Amino acid sequence: MKPERPAYDALVQVKTPKSFANALDRAANSRMMSRSDFVRATLADRLRADGIEVERGVA
Repeated sequence: MKPERPAYDALVQVKTPKSFANALDRAANSRMMSRSDFVRATLADRLRADGIEVERGVA
């Protein structure tokens, strides 16, 4: 049984150079993740490192 995914109810968009988006894709693929999952996990890690609480299960 797959665990339930959290409901994503907010959209965050950023503009980047194509090379940056390609780098995100390579990093995500190397971890067998989607680009969105990789970005969420990376941002959650950074927020935690900065002392900001992030809900468990978010990433």
